[in-house]
Amino acid sequence: MKKHLPNFFTLLNLASGSIGAIIALRGNLVYGALCIRLGAIFDFLDGFTARLFHLPSPIGKQLDSLADLVTFGFLPTVIMYSLIELQTTSAHLPYVALLITLFSALRLARFNVDTRQHQVFIGLPTPANAIFISTLPFIIAADHYPRLAALVAHPYTLTAISMLSSWLLIANIPFMAFKFKTYAWHPNRPKYILLVAAVLLTIFLRTEGIALSILLYILHGGVVKMATNKS
Repeated sequence: MKKHLPNFFTLLNLASGSIGAIIALRGNLVYGALCIRLGAIFDFLDGFTARLFHLPSPIGKQLDSLADLVTFGFLPTVIMYSLIELQTTSAHLPYVALLITLFSALRLARFNVDTRQHQVFIGLPTPANAIFISTLPFIIAADHYPRLAALVAHPYTLTAISMLSSWLLIANIPFMAFKFKTYAWHPNRPKYILLVAAVLLTIFLRTEGIALSILLYILHGGVVKMATNKS
């Protein structure tokens, strides 16, 4: 039974993405976005249990990518397509959201064959991108900050996010991987600082804090890239 636990969590991730897509297609984007976050929890648990019980599996690796493509590729596309469609009269502009699925597929395929991605991720991880997109329906619906909500809801803003996030998925930028060989402070300072910042931002700013945490994560990757180019 234990050997099947990682794949069980992977299938729950896939179920979350599939259900979320159905919910979003029916017009409930907030609950559809919640399914991305639920899927992210299951995605963490499948990897955690595989490492904890030393259960590496070639099938599990492929299944994980397939589940991620649905939950962190297709579901964000459905949400972004629906958001753009609600804000524009253009019949074509919403299809820009398809870039998210296409580049997520490319990102996941590269990850499976790229030997450099043990300690860092090359390109924005699909869960991080999807979680950021999952905040958009909440920001618009909650309207805690009217100017921000209006900016986020603008079709050109949504289009720009779709294009930029798709590029980040395959960009040659190193992003922090939250994998710990040791839990000592010194070698893990950036990870601990970012985690604490994310928790505090989420507590005090709620959904907007989650979005800001992802932006800080992206900014850190850009800083690391610039530092690497200079050295």
